Amino acid sequence: MKESFLIKSILKKEDEMDFKGVIFDMDGTLIETTEADFLAWKRVFADYHKQLAFEDYFPLIGMKSAMVVKTRLSLDEEETKKALAQKMKYFSEIVTEKGIQVVPYAIKFLKQLKEEHLKIALATSSRQEKMKLVLQLTNLTPYFDIIVTGDLVHKSKPAPDIFLKAAEKLQLKPGECVVIEDAANGVKAAKNAGMKCVAITTTHTEELLKQADIVIDSYEHLDLQKIYLGLKNN
Repeated sequence: MKESFLIKSILKKEDEMDFKGVIFDMDGTLIETTEADFLAWKRVFADYHKQLAFEDYFPLIGMKSAMVVKTRLSLDEEETKKALAQKMKYFSEIVTEKGIQVVPYAIKFLKQLKEEHLKIALATSSRQEKMKLVLQLTNLTPYFDIIVTGDLVHKSKPAPDIFLKAAEKLQLKPGECVVIEDAANGVKAAKNAGMKCVAITTTHTEELLKQADIVIDSYEHLDLQKIYLGLKNN
């Protein structure tokens, strides 16, 4: 029996479906931005005579930029604005020079979700300016019904705010949403929101993502049938 037939058979049984919407993180989950983001932060830290090693950058993934500046550089409000502007400038220069790639097979999976008429959201801790740049360079905007950025919520991941806001905008209950994440803080945020979570090991190891309901290495062989069955078994 073909996979497409299996998927459609499952989707026809609406009463058996546990989810109606899929919420994607952006950096690392859909877009390969980890290196560019790290290099941009490294330059910002250097501006304030501080070093940033990659292992120290890891815990910052999924954190709002303003919170990074506040907790790691201890800047006042005015200086924070300057640092954030520099961060965006550095990031823009890096991705313009080196380009930016979509995570392999992510578009294939997004197309499948669209074909099955599931609601799709992008929920990124990045600010709107960065989100617009990234989506412009990757042409991913048409896949999303709604987009929520970090500057629209008060608390960073692992707080659930950004995913709850996305569910609200999709007009879905938290339990009707599945989150796709690549970072430990994002997985925690999804679980704190009362949502199921699929984690992809593009950034973190499977061990660090073990709180997720399903952990995958790639979108290549991922389909709705596998997600559905995986979630039913968790």
